[in-house]
Amino acid sequence: MTQAADRTPATGEAAPEPDPRRWRAAAVILVAIALDLIDTTIVNVALPVMQSELDASKAALQWVAASYTLTFALSLITVGRIGDMLGRKRMITLGIGFFVLASLLCGVAQSTEMLIVSRVLQGLGGAVVMTQGLSIFQVAFPPRERAAVFGLFGALSGVAAMLGPVLGGILVDADLFGWSWRPIFLVNIPVGIVALIGVAAYVRESKSPRTQRLDLVGVALITLALLALLYPLVQGAEAGWPAWTFIAMAGSVPLFVAFALYERKKAARDGSALVEPSLFKERSFVAGLLVMLSFFAIISGLFFPFTLYLQAGLGFSPLAAGLATLPFSFGAMITSSFSALLAMRMGRKVLSIGMVVMGAGMTGLIWTVHHYGADLDGWNLAPALTVLGLGLGFVISPVVDIVLGGVPVEHAGSGSGLLSTANQLGAAAGVAVIGVLFFNLLAGQSGPATDDALPALRSQLAKVGVVSPGREQIVANFSVCAKENGKNTDERQAPAACRAIVPPGTVSPAQSGPVGEALADAAGQARKNGFAEATAKVLWYEVGIIVLGFFLTFALPKKGRRHEQGGAGGASRQEKPSTAAHKAPAS
Repeated sequence: MTQAADRTPATGEAAPEPDPRRWRAAAVILVAIALDLIDTTIVNVALPVMQSELDASKAALQWVAASYTLTFALSLITVGRIGDMLGRKRMITLGIGFFVLASLLCGVAQSTEMLIVSRVLQGLGGAVVMTQGLSIFQVAFPPRERAAVFGLFGALSGVAAMLGPVLGGILVDADLFGWSWRPIFLVNIPVGIVALIGVAAYVRESKSPRTQRLDLVGVALITLALLALLYPLVQGAEAGWPAWTFIAMAGSVPLFVAFALYERKKAARDGSALVEPSLFKERSFVAGLLVMLSFFAIISGLFFPFTLYLQAGLGFSPLAAGLATLPFSFGAMITSSFSALLAMRMGRKVLSIGMVVMGAGMTGLIWTVHHYGADLDGWNLAPALTVLGLGLGFVISPVVDIVLGGVPVEHAGSGSGLLSTANQLGAAAGVAVIGVLFFNLLAGQSGPATDDALPALRSQLAKVGVVSPGREQIVANFSVCAKENGKNTDERQAPAACRAIVPPGTVSPAQSGPVGEALADAAGQARKNGFAEATAKVLWYEVGIIVLGFFLTFALPKKGRRHEQGGAGGASRQEKPSTAAHKAPAS
């Protein structure tokens, strides 16, 4: 006889029997999601090679990286709702196939224009896979198992994004078949085909029990609002933050307001709103979105300047820079594998603990950069990055479970789309804001960093026999050049002060080589010191965002797993699958 716990509280009817193949389906879907997440970052290490082979401008290179993220963010809410309507298995199959085809187009691209268009198609396919994957987890797993599957998703999120630069560095350095950067995209094809076969074999179809039409006006409003916000965030730094970027971002506010008002009327009129307004009545959902915004702003805002510090500042190769951040991934993998289950007993305390651990890791990272400065290596970074990753794992898995755990299954696509959109908004905002702060700090640090390098330069010049006043003139010219170069926004054109550092007649032909080496050493030391100080200072802003995230966790309910306790609200309702063969047994 069916137990009471197996009946939905809303109707008293027997809940559908859980899909016996759900864990195999989850493994396949997680592979597909991993491809999405890795492709967010894998392209970064290949950009210099692409620039050389495709003769790409700096702006074009930025769009090779940004077009994927921007399309991903713009599409999430819409494709989430389409999956609710047309069927989630059908949509995730379409998404994986689209992603594989776009990866092929990226791999054979002969121009930056073709590569950017292909990356847009990749982003669209990735958005479909992400939203449908999370929705399938929500409807295929009973409440007692959701924490575990979302814990796996959290572990994957922390690891996959960090493996992107490492995998990219390995593939670019290997130059497989002489294809240079192209294997970073082509590797998706065999993995994607395996995922397609797995989805066909193991994923059960599901859709919202209510047939709805797509809210085209809502799609237009939210797309315009997100585009007005995200486009200037992505393009603003490259364009020098002209007035139109701030006008566009300000213009997104009335568009978001118009979208909210329209969705409320649409839901009241026919119940087919793109975003279900009732979701925002759930405190856990709204607070969870805010936590995710701040959380992804922390992560993206960290690794944007940190990667520049390692590569441009300290001279790490792309592969070495990626390997240096592996302790962060290992830390995240460890704690995210069990933190969602821990949150079922401790509730929001796990998130608060995670933010505290992240704060400790970030503070330790600041100390490490300050202490080792220009002599820093990957082993020096490992302790602080490990702690930072451990803190991340305590947050990412429970947040996903808490936010989606209270969403009714008929709105699972809409809820997962909003959650993923919050991730992308936080990531874009983190890179934009922290990026602006970092470059301003770097420009301001050029003076002190140069002054610190002058005593060593003066000493080296004296050792090779350059006499005063010629020695002092060289030092003075170098100082002006280095300070102007630190503020230079166009890397392709050296400042005028750098064209004649050594005045004619001040050094002999025999001294020119050692003098050049001394100047190169001083320039390298100034660059390393400047990057180290700017990085350490900008990380304090990251600490501030962590503190904000810590206080936001207290806005979450003490126990996020309300559906575990049999509460109302739709979280415990099970959605009837479209496959008749899986009906629940009679009482």
